[in-house]
Amino acid sequence: MAGYIGDKKYTGNEKIVLGIDIGTTQTAVSFAYLYPDDFTRVRMVNKWPGQPESIGSSKIPTLVAYRNGECKACGAEASEYTEDSAYTVAKWFKLHLHPSSMRTSDLPPPYGSHSGSSSFEVPPLPRSISIERIYADFMKYLIDNTRMAFEQSLPNGTAIWRRLKDTMIVTFTTPNGWDLTQQNVLRKAAITAGIVTEAKAHDLLDFVTEGEASVHYALAYTQTKTWLGVKSVFAVIDAGGSTVDSTLYECTSTEPKVLLEEVCPSECIQAGGVFVDRAAQTIFKEKFGGSHFGDDECISDMVTAFETRTKRLFDDSQNSSVVDFGSSRDTDRARGIIKGKLSMSREEVRATFDDVIKRIMDNCSMLLRGRKVQHILLVGGFGESAYLQKRLADLFDAQGVKVVTVQEPAKKAAAEGALIWFIKQTVLARISRVTIGVPVNVPYNTQDLEHVRRFLHIYTELSGEKYLPGGFSTLVPKGTKMGGEYVCTKPYLRHLPCRAADSASHLGSFECNLDVWEGEGSPMWKEDVYGCRFPQIRSLCRLKANLSALRFSLAEKGPSYGRYCEVHFEIVVRFGGTQLQARMQWKENGVLREGPVSILPNATI
Repeated sequence: MAGYIGDKKYTGNEKIVLGIDIGTTQTAVSFAYLYPDDFTRVRMVNKWPGQPESIGSSKIPTLVAYRNGECKACGAEASEYTEDSAYTVAKWFKLHLHPSSMRTSDLPPPYGSHSGSSSFEVPPLPRSISIERIYADFMKYLIDNTRMAFEQSLPNGTAIWRRLKDTMIVTFTTPNGWDLTQQNVLRKAAITAGIVTEAKAHDLLDFVTEGEASVHYALAYTQTKTWLGVKSVFAVIDAGGSTVDSTLYECTSTEPKVLLEEVCPSECIQAGGVFVDRAAQTIFKEKFGGSHFGDDECISDMVTAFETRTKRLFDDSQNSSVVDFGSSRDTDRARGIIKGKLSMSREEVRATFDDVIKRIMDNCSMLLRGRKVQHILLVGGFGESAYLQKRLADLFDAQGVKVVTVQEPAKKAAAEGALIWFIKQTVLARISRVTIGVPVNVPYNTQDLEHVRRFLHIYTELSGEKYLPGGFSTLVPKGTKMGGEYVCTKPYLRHLPCRAADSASHLGSFECNLDVWEGEGSPMWKEDVYGCRFPQIRSLCRLKANLSALRFSLAEKGPSYGRYCEVHFEIVVRFGGTQLQARMQWKENGVLREGPVSILPNATI
């Protein structure tokens, strides 16, 4: 399928780049062959096993079918086994990666409510199959079919792929609310799938938020000159299967290229098309419970028919909608079924959307509050819903805000947008969504009442100074604008109980957490007076560095009977860009030295 064509000739080294968007319900892959002195062309993979070529869609179902612990089918082929008891099909598995801050409540909905999110139950993973394994199996399927599409679309494609596959760059899209923990799962899965080696994973795998990928896609496929000007502010709403990412951008330049900066922290809520489907399922179960149309297989057929046609066509203009789920022998006039077609009233279909659309509208209103926004770009699979478009237009037209859509229903915006992002890099600065900092030991101050309350935790260093553990030092406050080269430097001092000549065996390694504060403001402490971590603190990752190279930079201190060494160094963390990077710096005889720092994701899924 034809896609984006760059407006400038490529000047770098020959390479293959892929954009992979694994959504909750649908997945797509884009690819480009970058060749010096040629215009970049982005293509979509639109030939998938089990999917008729006549459809012409680049989207495939995000499904993986297992039998006896072995992956047997993926995508459209896996959908054939959803009702086969011999197979277990992993669906909506992306929901298992969502951090707790994104997940909806497990409380039951109010009586009589058809809410699809209040009582949302995430489908379990197949027994004994980890989330990382499912992603790895699915990625292998994606890459195998992408290779075939690449080889068929380019002259001498087989030789090109064979020559460049080991240096191929792969960009994954992720929800705005994901961080290093989720990126690490995708990275390990890509290694297991054979896409990259562990040694090259950090260099060849990249991550871009679905919101940022979508804004690149939207700008490429809309007439930006008609509405985008310098200092204009606009919102991008990426409504997908399970998440809605909302980002506010300000245009800082239109010539020679469009450049954008985030205006405020982006938003990510758990809402989307799957919640509408689940609400419809609830209605069907209530309506047909106790009848011969109430079994699981029949309800599943209704939900599938509702999702593939009824939901997508509904625009609130018809008095009733049809769910074409059965055969001509299926009739129950009392319940609205005639020859396999279920009639749903306008109010019933509205009810399936209500909770999700309210969450999206509330989120958009909060994002836009107090800001002069003229346009909202609505993208994503659920963003194609005519009813969602209508409701947003009704709400924001009255406020002078125009809702703009990109009419490319056969495509997946984030997959193609990931490569457009790789090529154009339109977004110059991002806004921190949370406060990021590190744990520190605080010099004890007898005049500070908070310090006195923590008196029992005092410890004494070799230097004789008293400290309190449990402090929090902010590196990046929430709302900070971070350009591509935004870095933070944190100085550290360690004491070694030895002389400089004996330091080699004492230096060891340095480790510290990089923590996230999900509350307001910037805290002074990460623990309460009892040493318990505050619930708003979450570990993002762990930084680890080998200090052995610092043995020639030590400062020996103390009296002759109690000599010790001080180790001074700095940890420099680069927050700009889409991946975290860190390094260690120290002075040796007045010369600045540098060393590597490993970034180890802390949390497990």
